[in-house]
Amino acid sequence: MKDEFNILLVEDEESTFRTLKEAFADSRYKISRATTAKDALKLCHDINFMVIISELRLPDMDGIELIKRIKKANARVNVLVLTVYSFAEHAVKALEAGAFAYFLKPINVQEVKIVLKRAIENTCLLIQAGKKKYYQDMSVMDGLTGVYNHRHFHEVLDWQMSHMRRFPQTFSLFIIDIDNFKKYNDTKGHVEGDKVLHDAAQLFVTITRDSDWVFRYGGEEFAVILPQTPQQQAQIAGERLLRATRAQLPVTISVGLASFPDNAQTKNELVVRADKALYRAKNTGKDKICIYDKNTDK
Repeated sequence: MKDEFNILLVEDEESTFRTLKEAFADSRYKISRATTAKDALKLCHDINFMVIISELRLPDMDGIELIKRIKKANARVNVLVLTVYSFAEHAVKALEAGAFAYFLKPINVQEVKIVLKRAIENTCLLIQAGKKKYYQDMSVMDGLTGVYNHRHFHEVLDWQMSHMRRFPQTFSLFIIDIDNFKKYNDTKGHVEGDKVLHDAAQLFVTITRDSDWVFRYGGEEFAVILPQTPQQQAQIAGERLLRATRAQLPVTISVGLASFPDNAQTKNELVVRADKALYRAKNTGKDKICIYDKNTDK
């Protein structure tokens, strides 16, 4: 990425600000700072920020209220929040309010850099989609569908597993297959088949949260990583994908769901078990979501 990206740090704690500013001492990042919510909102009005990193405990406004105002003014900007462990529950509420991700203090600089890059990529996708174009970084993106590719899936999943071991929380994985795709492709032709793949990918991006990751896993299969999402909540999200696909596409999908650490302790276990759950969904009627069951999916 050669462009310069505007980043806003909303932080009144000097030591944290210095740590972050040094971490982003890169020519592609142009850093602005606000120490209050009022100043942050004024800067957002004047400058088009790609990402905002904000402390949740601000002197003049609740951090969650700030997130809501920022997202209302510009739904495309991604907000990363900072807090301490004792306020972790508050950070989860921030995700519900529209935050992209959160970090616990003391800050892990490498972790912030990785998520910041992901947040910028996500904002680029949203901006380009709004212009009827698609952000293309061939190292991580699938050219046909406009979502992340299989190689990047493994990179992100490796990072997600490492992150969850440091800050134990559950996360979930979908493996998704378009039902009867070969028949559709053979009947309608490859052009229409490619269109279905593209439209399905973009629908998954639209229906899932900004913090979720959508990948083309291979062929007519997709994967979705749902950070900080327990199995029951992931099942609800999966049902939403099924309904949206039925309503908006000429095909249906089958979904396999597995969660860490409920169903697996390693990356390979998680992928294999989500795939086994998908296999059961495909073989018991399709157009459904199945959760991995150790007694059934052997």
